[in-house]
Amino acid sequence: MPDDLERARERRREADAEFDTPNCPECLTRMEPTAFDIGEAWRCPACGHVSQPD
Repeated sequence: MPDDLERARERRREADAEFDTPNCPECLTRMEPTAFDIGEAWRCPACGHVSQPD
């Protein structure tokens, strides 16, 4: 039983992590974290839009 509970908790943590990922303001695609000279930023894999995290 504890294994099932731990798996459920892990799935919940993974699902919650998706909510921390912003959508692109240009095309609404899920953005990906990336590193630039200016530091960390979010980059859209579809249109290439880049934005800095708040």
